[in-house]
Amino acid sequence: MNQSKQTEQTTFERVEFLCDKSLFKGKVYRPADLNQCKGMVIFTHGLGYCDRQYKIDGQYFADNGYLMLIYNLRGHAGTPGKWTLQNSADDLIEGINFLTRRYDFPNKERICVIGHSTGALITLLASTKDKRIKFGSIVTIVTCLKDSFLHWFNSGFNKDVKEYFKTKGVIPPIIGRFMDDRRLFDLLVEGKIEDKIPRGELEIPHRYGMLKSDSWYDFISEIVHSVDIIEHASEITIPLLLFRGEYDEVMDVEKTNELYERLNKRVPSKLYVTKSRNHFHNDEWELIQSETLKFFDKFCSYKSKQEDILNKDVLIIDDELLITKTLTNLLRKNGFNNITAVNNGSEAVAKIQELREKKNKEFDLIVTDIRMPGIDGIETIKRIKQIMAKSDGRESSVIFMTGYGEERANEEKALGYVDFLHKPFDTEDFLVSIKKHLE
Repeated sequence: MNQSKQTEQTTFERVEFLCDKSLFKGKVYRPADLNQCKGMVIFTHGLGYCDRQYKIDGQYFADNGYLMLIYNLRGHAGTPGKWTLQNSADDLIEGINFLTRRYDFPNKERICVIGHSTGALITLLASTKDKRIKFGSIVTIVTCLKDSFLHWFNSGFNKDVKEYFKTKGVIPPIIGRFMDDRRLFDLLVEGKIEDKIPRGELEIPHRYGMLKSDSWYDFISEIVHSVDIIEHASEITIPLLLFRGEYDEVMDVEKTNELYERLNKRVPSKLYVTKSRNHFHNDEWELIQSETLKFFDKFCSYKSKQEDILNKDVLIIDDELLITKTLTNLLRKNGFNNITAVNNGSEAVAKIQELREKKNKEFDLIVTDIRMPGIDGIETIKRIKQIMAKSDGRESSVIFMTGYGEERANEEKALGYVDFLHKPFDTEDFLVSIKKHLE
């Protein structure tokens, strides 16, 4: 279902999509020419809030060529269903499914997720499940709900947040106790809460801002057992832009720093520290949007990890022509694009220099036989390393092949090879080794 609405400032469609019997309502902002659309953007809000509480401007993204979906999480602002982290990640993915079904344009496979607070945690969880997501902008991420809850007590937010739990103007007594005494939370973590408070007293309906829940016990248990995205950072493969303020009462900003350090070693990422001193960044959303747009424009065509591996440069050295042809054909058949094969060490050195002239880089991986007439494999690698040392180039990873024993094992180890393959080897083992050492 959809209904268009236009004002002097915005043009959007009201839409609905179904996920696991929950009907989600949202708004889709469309660029003027859908055929020229650069990609999709999905915004996910934080826990307890709704999209109306943000200064995110869908029309800004539409005017700059993106289709944007803004919607409310289940359990929030009248959306039915029980809220959890995992079902929220699934809901986001269903939002992507809805957009791809409803709108057809050439670049709809370019999908960006923007998330704030717990919504940022949800977007990263979704990105590990759905590889259609190509890029993320993460604002004041709650890396783990349990860590966030404990941070409330350090920042004093545990006192302020009680107002968000009011029902008909009253804070339920049991919730007030949890906000005043973190030892109750610790007991829940240890599985000993019912020694202090009967389970029945915890099974009360409540609200947290715009989120309604039938059970405080379920809600607080979800926090206790929250995934820590820092521990799963290795599963994140998309380029990321991370924003944090100078201070945050809801989540320790050092957690954002830690996540960035984990990611920056593997994926294109950038940490942006705004001047904001509150969790919402409401005085910085214009900056956040403009920087997000720049970053997305740069990386919306970012190649996947698999595509990146297939485009790396591999050099094969073996004096037997049949072997170099066989391995080259095997790699090309499996999608590898940049394979160079030579039959002696002198040719290998020449190809090293040629690649530096053409691409200003080194081979990502060298696979070489050891026993060869003239310059053997070990001497070839020594010469290549000398060239790299003189030119300040990056050393290539090396896989040695041999049909003989490791009679020169000490020399091989000194050269720092990453793998050693004994001929004849299984082609699957060869491919596994190639992929592993190109990652």
